[in-house]
Amino acid sequence: MLKKQSWVKRTITSPTVYVIVLLVVLSVWLLNWMTAMGGPAAVREAYGMRAPLVTIPVHIVVAITPFPSDFISIANGAVYGFYAGAALSWFAWWIAAILEFGLGYRARKDFDLELAIKNAPSWVRRVPVNHPVFLIGARQIPWLGGHLTAFVPGAAGVHLSRFVWCSAIAVIPGSIVMAAIGAGLVGLSQ
Repeated sequence: MLKKQSWVKRTITSPTVYVIVLLVVLSVWLLNWMTAMGGPAAVREAYGMRAPLVTIPVHIVVAITPFPSDFISIANGAVYGFYAGAALSWFAWWIAAILEFGLGYRARKDFDLELAIKNAPSWVRRVPVNHPVFLIGARQIPWLGGHLTAFVPGAAGVHLSRFVWCSAIAVIPGSIVMAAIGAGLVGLSQ
């Protein structure tokens, strides 16, 4: 019982948990704010050329949370056009991945995940979370892939430089597809 209580206490007092809760609350607030403004198009109209300075941080925060951020990428394509929308989405997803990697790294310290990894079943330990095929390929799994390939490598101690370049490549396909959908939707409505 003592071990369980210490684990619960560690969880409740963990900086990782506080940051995740804060990000979820901030994400909900930002999404409600953007909706109240009238959506991404209204943000662009209100802020003009500075609108990406507003939409990119919103996209980053939402992408770190369990909420889907694909609709923001689609909106980027619709509001800014295919090329700018893809670039904005790529940048936001890449920064979000790096920040989520940092959360995983912090969770490694907060929850003594090194010991958990050593005690994990052998098939789990054989998953090559530091291999570029995993870091790039698993990112393509809808919804879960982005979180899986950011948080887990951070928790597993993957080297930051490998993660950064693999993530930069891994977010390209999603950015292109979502921006193309958004730009295509605008083209269909005209």
